Amino acid sequence: MLHRLVRITSNDYREYRRAYTRIEYSFFEKGKADPFNSDEMKEMMKEGIKGKGEFLDFVENPKNELYFFEVDNEIQGITVLTFSQNSCIIDQFSVFEKGKGLGTILYNEVLKIIKQHKCKRIELWCPFVGAQIFWRKKGFSLKTKDGFFGKRV
Repeated sequence: MLHRLVRITSNDYREYRRAYTRIEYSFFEKGKADPFNSDEMKEMMKEGIKGKGEFLDFVENPKNELYFFEVDNEIQGITVLTFSQNSCIIDQFSVFEKGKGLGTILYNEVLKIIKQHKCKRIELWCPFVGAQIFWRKKGFSLKTKDGFFGKRV
């Protein structure tokens, strides 16, 4: 399985929108019933997609790095990182197929980028119980009840 991160540029707006609509959040633990209607969730996700102007501003900000996660030359995830002096905020982290180890592969690739930036801390907000389990397995600690996580690099 060949995988890589591909930097999203200002020319990738359409592909970004397509990828963003494929995101499915892990609201509950693996194997637990999901009470949400997937069509309703997809509609809600579309509302969260940045407009083109906002997307361009975000991509062109040197503090932000957006990536497609490709597996065998097909987009299988997306991640958005925001860097400050000594830390990185993972703003978006999603793989499109769960349970295949893709999240761990993506995390390892993201961690390489974070280390290249010489960050000492990683932060993220994750209110979804299913995804919180993933982040705890990666060594993150819950800092607040509303899902703010952190980890030293």
